[in-house]
Amino acid sequence: MSKRPIPALVLALLIAGYIAFFTAQLFLHYYSFGSRALDLGNFDQAIWNTLHGRPFHLTNMPGVTSRLSLHVEPILLPISLLYLIYSGPETLFVLQSAVVALGAVPVFALARLKLGSDGLALIFAAAFLMYPPLQGATLLDFHAVTLAPAFLLAAFYYLETDSPRRFALFAVLAASCKEDIPLLVLMMGVYAFFINRQRRLGAATVALSAGWVFLAVFVIPQTFAASENIHWGRYSHLGDNALDIVLNFFTQPHLFLAHLQRVDTLNYFRLLLTPTAFTALLNPITLLLAAPSFGINLLSNFPPMQEVNTLIYVAPAVHAVFISSIYGVANIMKIWKGMLSQNGRLAGWKARKIAQSSSLSGSNFRGVRHPQMPNIAASEDAASSNLDLLSLPIFQGIRHPQLLPKYLLGAVIIIATVIYHANYGYLPGGGQFRGWEEVTGHHRRAERILAQIPSDASLSAHDRLNPHVSQRQTLYIFDRVDDAEYIVLDITEDSWPLHPLELRHRVDQFLDGDFGVVDAFDGYLLLAKNRPDLPATLPDAFFDFARLPNPDAFTPQFPATVTFDNKLQLLGYSLSLGGHENFLPVATLYWRALEPLDDAYLLRPFFIDRDGQLITDPGQYPLVAPIWYPLSRWSPDEIIATRTLPQNLTPNPGDRFTLAVGVAKGAWDDPAQRLPITQADDWLYTLEKNTWVRLGAFQRVERKTYRPLSATVDPPQQPRQVQFANIINLQGVDLPATPIKPGDTLPFTLHWQGVAPITVDLTTFAHLLDSEGNTVAQQDWTPQDSLGYLPTTAWQPERPVVDSRAISLPADTPPGQYRLVVGWYYAPTGQRLPLTVTDIPGIDENSNVAQIGVVSVQK
Repeated sequence: MSKRPIPALVLALLIAGYIAFFTAQLFLHYYSFGSRALDLGNFDQAIWNTLHGRPFHLTNMPGVTSRLSLHVEPILLPISLLYLIYSGPETLFVLQSAVVALGAVPVFALARLKLGSDGLALIFAAAFLMYPPLQGATLLDFHAVTLAPAFLLAAFYYLETDSPRRFALFAVLAASCKEDIPLLVLMMGVYAFFINRQRRLGAATVALSAGWVFLAVFVIPQTFAASENIHWGRYSHLGDNALDIVLNFFTQPHLFLAHLQRVDTLNYFRLLLTPTAFTALLNPITLLLAAPSFGINLLSNFPPMQEVNTLIYVAPAVHAVFISSIYGVANIMKIWKGMLSQNGRLAGWKARKIAQSSSLSGSNFRGVRHPQMPNIAASEDAASSNLDLLSLPIFQGIRHPQLLPKYLLGAVIIIATVIYHANYGYLPGGGQFRGWEEVTGHHRRAERILAQIPSDASLSAHDRLNPHVSQRQTLYIFDRVDDAEYIVLDITEDSWPLHPLELRHRVDQFLDGDFGVVDAFDGYLLLAKNRPDLPATLPDAFFDFARLPNPDAFTPQFPATVTFDNKLQLLGYSLSLGGHENFLPVATLYWRALEPLDDAYLLRPFFIDRDGQLITDPGQYPLVAPIWYPLSRWSPDEIIATRTLPQNLTPNPGDRFTLAVGVAKGAWDDPAQRLPITQADDWLYTLEKNTWVRLGAFQRVERKTYRPLSATVDPPQQPRQVQFANIINLQGVDLPATPIKPGDTLPFTLHWQGVAPITVDLTTFAHLLDSEGNTVAQQDWTPQDSLGYLPTTAWQPERPVVDSRAISLPADTPPGQYRLVVGWYYAPTGQRLPLTVTDIPGIDENSNVAQIGVVSVQK
């Protein structure tokens, strides 16, 4: 730490802030059931069992009884002692946040050592704490490997300061984090041997690291595994085994080169090095300290291993990035200092020559600088002017030019760090900031059901409940049951690894077999085996998750009244975000039964793009509530909330989607079984013979924000009076006021209005014609409005439909004037609708296209 109190205080505040923020984020993620069995449940069970005399024991994965068969992480042994203070994942969250944050201390110390500046050292420490790859790893629950960067940085600092005992301590801590980390320690040994000339320390480090790598990779996992380690399969494309992979590296290098090209290696390094402004490339020798991690990640056929900002796989390389960046900046400063020194030596030599010449200062030599050697003096002046950097205008006024690179490099790193964090960081203002996950009443009520599970009972637990009950000898991820005495479920969360319908089927099987209901409420379910005293039916309290607690005072976020066959009424809907850190849209629809129903009714919400195509398969993402709380049990006094499962709804162009819903009595694919809509709000459109309704559309504007699209209608910029077949009016158009360029898109908006109900779906077309009537660009489409898909059979008479489109012009479109014409046709026959009314001069009413404007194309 610095002897000066202010830098030390600032560094301490930065570290404390990091620990507080990321610990809070991890706590909220855990308490809101964002954590999962893989890997938090595994770690917590292995650590708890280690403390209780069963080192590394876990049962969450089939065929695995020891974590050593998956990963070799001896550091879990001392970590388990922390459970004597508080036994729970919360301890791991605090530990991980603290160790990662303390990695800023060796970053600061190393930067101050090499750069001689507390200011630059603080900048590097702050850049380390703002480094998105490290932040993302910190927030991924707990992983021992995430602790490694801090230990590796400390080990390298003590290697550079010739403190072998402290180096050894942190090297051992780092190597104990995961089986591949000793390779990074080995690289430090190579560095010590060849670069620092620390022969004995380097040789010992290499030898011990190589030995431990051999044991941790080839001996220990095979000793504890019932089968081959699953991780070797990630490199099967390079060879059948480790030896084969090494031989192929020399005999078939094209395999490796082709793979590196496929995984976009350059982008991997771009993301890794951008936050420190690529200064790591200025000292590539230390970047090689992470060569084993780069190879492990980039040569894998497991795509998550090439993720830079979101997962743990890049964490082992973080130390090399910051060491190299610090040393790269130091190299620049050395070059600058050398240039100043050379300039200073030249200036001093010149001054001495002038002083010598002053002895000739007679009247005959006044005004002559070097009378004894005028030609040499002239050459000196020329050389001096070429090397006198400080005489350049850019440096005028700088009092301490030797500090200039510190200011510039510090500013560059700050700017690079801030810009990168704005796109990828996890702090507030960062592109991947999670916000503050909400711990709801439903989450808090879990404590009641978890408290009823005996601590020594074997248990099968739902994925997201698993880490909350993992401190036991035997634990399985549901639906693996095996010899479990208890099963605990939360059916309101995702049902992974089962489909929601399969989950209900499995529970019915358990209740028909040896299991009974210990407790069930608000969607939680606890079952016990071989307890004849327990009931085999779900109590009414179990369905509370689907019923609104105060229906008379409820108002939906988006009111929308739709009645299906006078039997079932939709009251509205809301849009929220689910999937925890994935921020996936979730629609909740609110229903009321108008009369007693039966179980054959199928509620069918679905999501479509602007062309009316399904974005996701509704059959794969059914509503959970009706599966458990069938419509036959719904009371007219209740309001039932049905939530869609979290889905990625914005992979389509424009990042937008439209929510629609229908009801069927039986199979949805049979239109005859769909319930007719007998009443709907005037502003809603009903489609496909009044069997489903389009509710609303949303567009993603930020990672965690979806904006509802408005259906407001503005008057057209250019009014028109055109009618097609006496059924469709064109009331106006909007066209760009300025010329467009070849290769650009031509945006335009058509203001339509239906005159009478239209019984067939018609297709719109637009053609861009040159002076000879040839089509240079065109587009055909089903009409849309601001909310999306709107075929003509859904149009309401006298109600405007504003359709905005864009036509792409070919890149070789010649400059000139072009006419834009539009029309309609019936797709099954290709027959066009004739013009029946037009206010466009020169257009025959017997035509079937309407010219809506002239477009100028200029280069």
